[in-house]
Amino acid sequence: MSRSEAIAALDLLDAPKRRVFDDIVEFLKGEIVSGRLRPGDKLKPERELAAQLHVSRSSLREALRALEMLDVVEINHGQGVFVRLPQPSLLSKTFGTLLSMQPGGDEDVMQGRIALDCQAAKLACRFADETDFLRMRRALDRLADPAAGAELQRADADHDFHSAIVESTKNATIVFLYRALDVLLRQSHIGRWRQLAGRPDQAARLHEAHTAIFLAIKSRRESRAAQAMDEHFELIREIYSEIKRENAQ
Repeated sequence: MSRSEAIAALDLLDAPKRRVFDDIVEFLKGEIVSGRLRPGDKLKPERELAAQLHVSRSSLREALRALEMLDVVEINHGQGVFVRLPQPSLLSKTFGTLLSMQPGGDEDVMQGRIALDCQAAKLACRFADETDFLRMRRALDRLADPAAGAELQRADADHDFHSAIVESTKNATIVFLYRALDVLLRQSHIGRWRQLAGRPDQAARLHEAHTAIFLAIKSRRESRAAQAMDEHFELIREIYSEIKRENAQ
């Protein structure tokens, strides 16, 4: 047997194992997008599904177990396999691991966050209600409270403020994406506020920027809210550039 024939033979042996997971994912994606499958729906019996996808039942079981770990399906022994809606908390852990391994990941996350937050600020002007405004206000108060000077507490308040804006959009996609980035966003807030320890003047500048965002949203001025959010991120860059220069001296 020639070398090329041997490689082709190995490819044929490996192909079903490599392809089965992709085949099942593509199948489920197609069924969900088409509306034929919805969260809570039960998949076909194992025998039928394996025959439809042209895979062995053992390969199908392995793929379904992997999908269960990703929270895409739920396997109830004796009842069947059911489609699930993946939770953002699970995606958050996955995204956090993957993005942290990417070169320039921090900057990419920041750019993604700017895009989400600026759009969220505009939508919040249209859809935020009094409950949302109250949540934003309370987060701002925690940021300004001298008793909440611990960096972790301020980071938590900062995160809650931005989360309140995102939640107030009532936009399921934006909310889902933001929640999926939760681990990275919290780490980012904690890292920034730790650097601000002992720098009350800089913390005050950030609080003013947050207040400007809140007031623009409260008055339902979309362009001003987006501008204030963008200015807030520019201030972050400015402050931490200053800190970096000081530490380098």
